[in-house]
Amino acid sequence: MTQPTILLVDDEKANLKVLSELLKKDAHISLAISGQQAIDKSLVFRPDLILLDVVMPKMDGFETIKKLKAIKETSEIPIIFITGLNSADKEKLGLTLGAVDYIYKPFNSEVVKARVATQLKIIRQRNELQKLSQELAHASEIKSRFLANMSHEIRTPLTAVIGYAESILAGEIDEDEQYNAISIINDSGQHLLSLLNDILDISKVEADKLDVALIPTRLFKLIEEVKLLVGDKALHKGIEFNIKCQFPLPSKLITDPTRLKQILINLLNNAIKFTDQGFVDLVIKNTPPFLQFSIQDSGIGINSEDLSKLFIAFSQVNNTANSNVGGTGLGLNISKYLSEKLGGNISVLSKKGEGSCFTVKIKLKEADDSIWFKNQTDIDNAIVIPCNDAKPQKKLKGNILLAEDNKGLRTLFTLILTKLGLTVTIVEDGKQLVEAALVSEYDLIMTDIHMPNMGGVEAMNLIKLTGCETPFVALTANAMTHEITHYLDIGFSEYLSKPIQREKLVHVINHCLGINSRIDEIDIPENNLCQLKNDFLDDLSLDIKNIKNAFSHKNWQQLQFFAHGLNGSSAVFGFKEITKLAAKLENGLQTGEFPTDRLKMQLIIDNLTTTFFSLIKK
Repeated sequence: MTQPTILLVDDEKANLKVLSELLKKDAHISLAISGQQAIDKSLVFRPDLILLDVVMPKMDGFETIKKLKAIKETSEIPIIFITGLNSADKEKLGLTLGAVDYIYKPFNSEVVKARVATQLKIIRQRNELQKLSQELAHASEIKSRFLANMSHEIRTPLTAVIGYAESILAGEIDEDEQYNAISIINDSGQHLLSLLNDILDISKVEADKLDVALIPTRLFKLIEEVKLLVGDKALHKGIEFNIKCQFPLPSKLITDPTRLKQILINLLNNAIKFTDQGFVDLVIKNTPPFLQFSIQDSGIGINSEDLSKLFIAFSQVNNTANSNVGGTGLGLNISKYLSEKLGGNISVLSKKGEGSCFTVKIKLKEADDSIWFKNQTDIDNAIVIPCNDAKPQKKLKGNILLAEDNKGLRTLFTLILTKLGLTVTIVEDGKQLVEAALVSEYDLIMTDIHMPNMGGVEAMNLIKLTGCETPFVALTANAMTHEITHYLDIGFSEYLSKPIQREKLVHVINHCLGINSRIDEIDIPENNLCQLKNDFLDDLSLDIKNIKNAFSHKNWQQLQFFAHGLNGSSAVFGFKEITKLAAKLENGLQTGEFPTDRLKMQLIIDNLTTTFFSLIKK
C-alpha cells in the first residue's frame, strides 16, 4: 500500500525535527515553516494530512486553516492543530474552523503517533469508501445502460414474433405469404435465443461454471460452418471477407467445437459490424503450442483509452458513434473466458480509424487420426458440405423492366431473372427506361444508378411523377450504409449491390412483388457464363481506354463514371483485382483524394492496364 503524505507546518525547526522523527516510519514527510508555504505546498503535493502549528508569525494557524478550507483543491485535507496554548476558547475556535484534532506541546510521542494513526485510518477508510462508491456508481451506470440496450434488443424481435403470430392466428396473412412470416418469426426467435445465451453464459462466467467439452474436431469443417454463418453479413455490407490459411495446418484437433465457433463468430460479427468498407480477414496459422486465429479488419478501430474496457462485461466502446449496432456488450468478455478455458487467450491491436486485429490462441492438441494439410487442395478434398433439399422450390412470376448500361451485365441479369421464371424487358439507359415505363406496365422496375444520358434516380423520379406506383430496385456497386439509406429515402423500395447474391435477389423480388418463393439453385449453363466473361474481357480494353482518355483530359466526373461502371461489372464476373483497382479509383475521386494525388491515379490506371494484359494472356 502506498504510504500517506503528511505536511508538518511549524516556524520552530526543532518541533519539525521531533515530529519528523516520530512519523517518518509511517508516512512520507513534507515540511513548511510558514502559513503561506503550507498553502503553496498543499496545492502542489496534496498531502493526506496536515499538522499545523497555531502560533506563527505573519499568518497564524487559524488564518492558514481559513485559507486552506476556502480553496477547493485543499478544502478536504484533514488538519490537526499543534499548540502549546491551554485555552478552551482557542480549541473551540480551531474545531469550528475545521480542525479534526489537537496535538499539545510538549509532545508525548505515543499520543502524537496514536492521534496521527487514527486520522490516517479514517483517511484510508474514507478513500476506500469513495473508491467503492465510484465503482458502484460506474457498475450501476453500466448495468443501467445494459438493461436499456437489452430492452431495445429484446423488444424489436419480440414485436415481430408477436405481430406475425397474431396476424397468422387472425387469418390476416395469405397462405402463400405464411412461409415468409414464419421465417421472420424463426429468425427473430433465433436472435432472442442468442441474447438469452449471452446472458446465461455471463452468469456462468461470473460463477466460473461455463464448461467446455474437449472432443476430436474437424478444423476446416468448423471453419466452413463459421464462413456460412457470417459470410452473408459481409456480402450484405459490401465488405470483402477472406479466410487465409498459413500452412501446414492440422486436419483435426482436440477442442470444444461449439465454444470455438462461438468465439470466432462473435469476433467476426464484431469486425463486420464495425467495418463499413474494405475487408474482414480470418487468418489461421500454427504457432506451437497454440493454434492461432487472427481476425483483421479495415474498420473504425478503437481508441487507446477504450482498449482496457473491451473485455469487461456489459461494456460497449464506441457506443456514441455507433449506437445503432446493437448487441449485449457481453460477447468479448465471454470469448476471453472461453479462450482461456481452451488453453489460450485473446489479445487485440487497434488504432482509431485504422482497423483492428483480434488474435485468439487455443491450445493445439492434435487428434490421433489428424493429418497435416499442406495446401488449399488438401482442404477442399476433405470437406463435404451437406445439401438441404427441404426448402420449397417455386418459380417466380412477374414482368420485370431492367435498365443496365453494361451489355454483359444486361445479358447476365436477363439469364438469371429468366431462370427464375420472370419475364424481362431490358433497356440501356434512363431515357429508354422512362419511355418503356410509359408504354407498358410492369410488376417491378430494376435500374442501375449510374448510366449515360440519364441515371436511375432521375429516371425513377420522372416515372413516379406520372403516378406510377411500381416498386423500384436500385442496382449499384455502392454498398455503403449512407448511400443505401439515401436510395431508400428518395423512393427506392429495395436495393441490390453488385455482385448480386442469389438469395438477396430472390428476397428482394419476393418483398417487392408480395410473393413467397425460394430458389436454391440458378442453373446457368457453364458455356453461357464462360462466354459472358470472354465478352467482358473483350470490352475491357475499351473501358480502360475510356478511363485513360478521361484522365488525360482531366474530366474527373467522366472518370468517376467509368471507374464506377468497371467496379460493378468486374465484381459481377469475379475479376477481383480489376474490381479492387476500379474501386480505389472511384473512391479516391469521391473522397477528394483525387485528382490532388495525380501520381497515385496514374499508378492505379497503369496497374489496370497491366492486369488486363495478364488476363487476356491466360
